[in-house]
Amino acid sequence: MRLLCCLNLKYLPLSRKIKLFSNYVLGPLLFVFITYSIYRQVKSQPEFADHWQAIKEGATGPALWWLGAAMMLMPANWGIEALKWQKLLNHIGSVKYSTSLRSVMTGVAFTMLTPNRLGEFLGRVLYLPDGSRIRSATLTMLSSLSQLIITFVAGLIGLVAMAWQVGAPALQQAGFSSLLMYGLGYGTAICIVAALLFYFEIGWLIRLLEKVPPISKYAFFIHQIGEIGHLELLKILGLSVLRYLVFLAQYLLLFHFFQVDINFVTAIWGTAVMFLMLAIIPTVSLAELGIRGQVSLFVFSLFTANKLGIVATAAGMWGINIILPAAAGSLLLLRVKLFSKTDNAA
Repeated sequence: MRLLCCLNLKYLPLSRKIKLFSNYVLGPLLFVFITYSIYRQVKSQPEFADHWQAIKEGATGPALWWLGAAMMLMPANWGIEALKWQKLLNHIGSVKYSTSLRSVMTGVAFTMLTPNRLGEFLGRVLYLPDGSRIRSATLTMLSSLSQLIITFVAGLIGLVAMAWQVGAPALQQAGFSSLLMYGLGYGTAICIVAALLFYFEIGWLIRLLEKVPPISKYAFFIHQIGEIGHLELLKILGLSVLRYLVFLAQYLLLFHFFQVDINFVTAIWGTAVMFLMLAIIPTVSLAELGIRGQVSLFVFSLFTANKLGIVATAAGMWGINIILPAAAGSLLLLRVKLFSKTDNAA
């Protein structure tokens, strides 16, 4: 059926054509281009054979425990996200943790089909009763915004630390121009202030929207969201910090496994800068792995010549935290009832 739709493009609306082009043409082309670029950079490093040999030896030696530890943190990563989602959903109805976890995993599966993971909301609401699905849209935004705030704050700290430790000449030689550094720094600071105001004052915004006649009749969909107190929002931010620390720990463990020799503190703020750049770069699903690898090389090549290990770490993080959960979420989709009046969230 999808094939027939694709063949009759002239009958599709412009937005649908753009989506098809993005997913099935632009995405694969970007993936091929970026992957080839990464391959050339990795292959050209002088110690490529030595690094490849070290990775092969680590895959069968004691270093395998580092990979196992990183994989064992994956349930903690998405378990924390499920707890955040449950706490937010409880403002529109009682939800079990198991339901919240299935909802989150299904959302991960949907992110593989859309640019910048915009499909996450569609996947999450499938496990909610019909009457709660529209109202949960704002909750999805709050959950994502809380994580984005922590990513921005940590990234800004990482930028300052990198500028202080490395110095302007070395940064410019590596491709971090003054314009890029100042743009990232000031742009991130502005985004943090705006995001915090929106996050903590969303109730004020909703009450303002309720007074607008064309919107007021739909206000009941979002009214309860505005009643979430600052203390509860701080708890959500706290869980986002905890989840961010899990990400950092996974990256450090994979650095050990792939024999990437970087100072512990440098690896932490370097990872923070990388996460910041990934958060602001638009991606499509098929190109995401290549973009992760390219950004990782851009940041960590400042501190190590092991480009193979850098790319392998980025790929490992993507596989552990995205591919494995997406596979699990796709299996859960088999049990979803799209339209049901029964409250399966209670």
